[in-house]
Amino acid sequence: MNQISFDFDHGQNRRGRTGESRNGGHRLFFAFRPPAIVERQAASIADDYGKTFSLAAKPRLTTLHVSVIGVGDYEALPEDVIFAARQAGATVEGAPIAVTFDRIMSFKRQGKARPLVLCSKGGLMPLMRLHVQLGVGMHNTGLRDNIDRNFTPHMTLLYDRKAVPPTRLDQPVSWTAQEFLLIHSILGKTEYHIIDRWPLLG
Repeated sequence: MNQISFDFDHGQNRRGRTGESRNGGHRLFFAFRPPAIVERQAASIADDYGKTFSLAAKPRLTTLHVSVIGVGDYEALPEDVIFAARQAGATVEGAPIAVTFDRIMSFKRQGKARPLVLCSKGGLMPLMRLHVQLGVGMHNTGLRDNIDRNFTPHMTLLYDRKAVPPTRLDQPVSWTAQEFLLIHSILGKTEYHIIDRWPLLG
């Protein structure tokens, strides 16, 4: 694909990477959403660990997702960036991806509430390949590729100032992702909108 040149200056944060959550902004990213049965399982796990570690926060079922790659944060929702991101998403060819999280832990964040996440010790190579594939597609449509060598697939359950140490789950959280989504998040409002979706057909 020939690279398309756009001017994507929309008050985007440095390097176009998704940064710390803040009020009043807009975030675009590619992600998986778990099915309802997995949402309920994740909520049960979050509730159990919340009680065990006396966490104050509750899981946010309406926004559970697994980020694949971020497009960027913006002061106003940019239609040209959405157009380019849709082009990038349309270039992906891949099979359904088996997602398995067998651990729970708190990620470190300086001075702020820590994400309590489900993750996998061994990583998820097919998801990492999709991360790179979308990054290349974004580059080819004129966006920053945002490929992260330290990409760690995970699903955030909640944010709390108390930390949960890395623990192996008694029963892994698993499903097969049949599609990936382009999501618009209104920062500070816990509000997500699906802009587009693409099937993983193999």
